Amino acid sequence: MKAILDTSFLIELKKGNKKALEALEERKGVCEDVIVSILTAYELLVGASYVWKKYGNTKEMMTINDMLKHLTVAPIDMGVIKRASEVKSELMLRGVAVPDLDILIACSDDGEILTFDEDFNPLKNLGFKITFLG
Repeated sequence: MKAILDTSFLIELKKGNKKALEALEERKGVCEDVIVSILTAYELLVGASYVWKKYGNTKEMMTINDMLKHLTVAPIDMGVIKRASEVKSELMLRGVAVPDLDILIACSDDGEILTFDEDFNPLKNLGFKITFLG
């Protein structure tokens, strides 16, 4: 089994959220890999860059870079794009709105998505394994 950590999960983990810590601990022995999408890395680095530029504080950038070096970063390739476009079109047919970045993150690999973001919940109806911790 693979665990895909979305941006909201990593932010909560960084804050020391007990639910996030417990979720990782529960999967420690059964997870073959812990993955983040390159888009999650982007979102985290945007926040860290903002903190650095606004406040001159490099601690956030160092924390995010340290966190990312311990995770497998999944790229966005044409396979992910094609899968995400199928998911998006199916959601549109159902009249369900899910942000494009969340769809791309969900499609970046196969595995259980750990999240605190409710926007991922509609993807359960399309066969994605979503664990909402919020």
